Amino acid sequence: MKTIKLLSTVLAVAIVAVATAVEKPKMNVVPVSADRAVVSIVNENAALFELSIRAEDGELVYYKQTTKPLSAYQKMYDFKNLENGDYTMDLRINDTRLLKDFTVASNGISVGESKLRIDPYFAFVDGVLKLSYLNFDQEQLSLNIYDESGLVYKSSIGKDFNIASGYDLSALDEGKYEVILSSLNNEFSFSLVK
Repeated sequence: MKTIKLLSTVLAVAIVAVATAVEKPKMNVVPVSADRAVVSIVNENAALFELSIRAEDGELVYYKQTTKPLSAYQKMYDFKNLENGDYTMDLRINDTRLLKDFTVASNGISVGESKLRIDPYFAFVDGVLKLSYLNFDQEQLSLNIYDESGLVYKSSIGKDFNIASGYDLSALDEGKYEVILSSLNNEFSFSLVK
């Protein structure tokens, strides 16, 4: 029972640490004509970031990665070469993602609301794998652990909003392992050595 309480306390502290360390970027997409929009990004701290645009089918149509840390970025984007349809702009700063859906149509560009997403927190300490994740989309999650020969553990985690779990891996053999947390739309990996 003490082990369960200790693990719960450690996970609660980890969730608080992750929540306070999260970047809080802001991204505005403002259409200025039928095929152009100004994209503005502001972050509290200077950081490297990645900006991508994907079509509805997942095809990557644009990608930019900064070469130096920035706290602000602004650029006019010309979408005239994009086919009419739905797209997602994905801003990644460290473990934080900001997603913004937009539609390109013959009558102009329409922009949806921003969606904040945070990557899961993984830690492996004293034989225990610790995991916390804010499942904003409440997707069905599964956890798989692989060694060099294949799958060694599989678990369905569920679709709760707040996922905080600990896994005692002390019975596993020494070696390298890959932990995969996945849903229908996302996959996150964590490597560990036991």
